[in-house]
Amino acid sequence: MTNDKFLEWPRIVKKQYARRSLVSYRSPYLDSFEYRSISEVGRDEVFRLMERSTSEIKQYESLTAKEKFDSLVEFAGTAYQPKHWLIAYREGTPIGYVFPQRYFDIPEEGSIFDLAVVPEFRSNGYGKILHSKGLEMLASMGVTNYVGSTEIQNERMIAIFLANGCTLTKVRMIQIEEDGTQRFLNP
Repeated sequence: MTNDKFLEWPRIVKKQYARRSLVSYRSPYLDSFEYRSISEVGRDEVFRLMERSTSEIKQYESLTAKEKFDSLVEFAGTAYQPKHWLIAYREGTPIGYVFPQRYFDIPEEGSIFDLAVVPEFRSNGYGKILHSKGLEMLASMGVTNYVGSTEIQNERMIAIFLANGCTLTKVRMIQIEEDGTQRFLNP
């Protein structure tokens, strides 16, 4: 399938969902990263990192980093707090980011709205550390239930879910409109 196929609207994506309890959650990893919130580094730095990381999420493939970021902030709604969205650094070099987010309408639940490792740092286990840091941040916000999802082809993210103790739940077909609205096609 060419990228042109993903520019057609509406898009149909198949997502794998995962869940995990966050009651008393603490990351099990030795985490040597330095973290700075996006409010500390500024939006331009975030956009540059997002461009370098090019997400594997097909629904965002045709969007610029700014458009993708703005859609994530809009989805977060009134619960958006930039101090919780983090950039990870190793020896002063940004290696990735994690955007943990409590749901505005179900405060005891949350997700990681986006997570990425820049290409030159992939295959080192950093994704599972960033995901775990996001889970820990959610727990510190009072979130007790994590709900994650990724496109079914994203084997790396599915492996991260499993490595961090998540249970794979259902696979859902989702229709995504050009304006970003989503509708489940299967219950």
